[in-house]
Amino acid sequence: HRFGPSYEDYYGGGSPGLDPQRHPILARLLKDAGYATGCFGKWNVSNSSRIPANAFGFDRWVGLHLNHDFYTHRLLSDDSLDLYADGQPLERPGVWSDTLFAHEAVDFIRQQSKERPFFVFLPWQAPHDPIQDPDVPFDAPKKNLAKHRAIYAKMVERLDREVGRVLAALEETGAAENTLILFTSDNGAPPKIGRNDPLRGAKQELWEGGIRVPLLVAWPGQVPASRVIDTPVIAMDLTATIAAAAGVTPPAGAAFDGLDLRPVLTGSGTFPDARPLFWRRRMVDIRQGYDSIRQSAVRAGDWKYVRTYAYLGQGRFGDTYREALFNLRLDPSETNDQVSRAPAELARLRTLFTTWEQEVDREAATAPGQIVPKNRKSR
Repeated sequence: HRFGPSYEDYYGGGSPGLDPQRHPILARLLKDAGYATGCFGKWNVSNSSRIPANAFGFDRWVGLHLNHDFYTHRLLSDDSLDLYADGQPLERPGVWSDTLFAHEAVDFIRQQSKERPFFVFLPWQAPHDPIQDPDVPFDAPKKNLAKHRAIYAKMVERLDREVGRVLAALEETGAAENTLILFTSDNGAPPKIGRNDPLRGAKQELWEGGIRVPLLVAWPGQVPASRVIDTPVIAMDLTATIAAAAGVTPPAGAAFDGLDLRPVLTGSGTFPDARPLFWRRRMVDIRQGYDSIRQSAVRAGDWKYVRTYAYLGQGRFGDTYREALFNLRLDPSETNDQVSRAPAELARLRTLFTTWEQEVDREAATAPGQIVPKNRKSR
């Protein structure tokens, strides 16, 4: 949000992508601190520029920019190859994409564990579309439809197997005893083929089904096994946590928005349950020249406030919106709107969100390197 609308949401084809000089990321911080850094999988922040992950601080990158056929590794839109090794085209037809990424990660771990500390980022493609059977070589790509749910389940199972291969490599090299492992998802399951029951909504939405996902953490000797933590956290916390564990700090003037989770993970401390968490979802199309906010939300403690903007058609959203308010402790499915029953909580969360939105929009207005659609709606 602070970088500006060019980076707040996925723009699709024609979008500018992050600039490695203007937007330093965690990999660069760790590389500068002496870590070997590897990225294996989807590098989806370059878009039209096709800047490889190596430019952002990764010593080794094997992966893709956009979602491709899992077997041919070619884009469905124009059949061009979308598989790279350190930015150079890589031909591996017939190998399931995530199997290839797991293989590369295992090789990287085996090599680097002998030499220096390492950071591995594994942004798997599965179970994103296209939907393809991982046990049927060159299975034809299918759309995200309920009738293909059995194949979707097989894709998740194959992903689980590939994660297991990486964990086994950590064990066999002895690195597991001193490695922080984080496993999560960037969103809930998509509609039609996935299910987020009993949560409301799905991917692309700010209802709980779209944003509430599991986070699994393993760190022998640091994080107690089998512990369940109910405190809400957010993806930005992972950046701060990894950096703190590695002993690195953000660049001057670019403090982390997330919190170091180590105290709550290890049981040595806590942070407030009522810490507000914010989301905002845009609908953007560079080619059509429009950009509008479709949904916003804030959670503080048990309460969550959601704004859903009026849909005008053709991908556009208007200025007017509906408000909703839920107590997630009592109503995790977001079925009982409390707008008329809890006016004090409504006013409190509305103010929290408005203050946050004004803050990030002020920073975004002067952020360098962004492309703003000519019809962008400001709020």
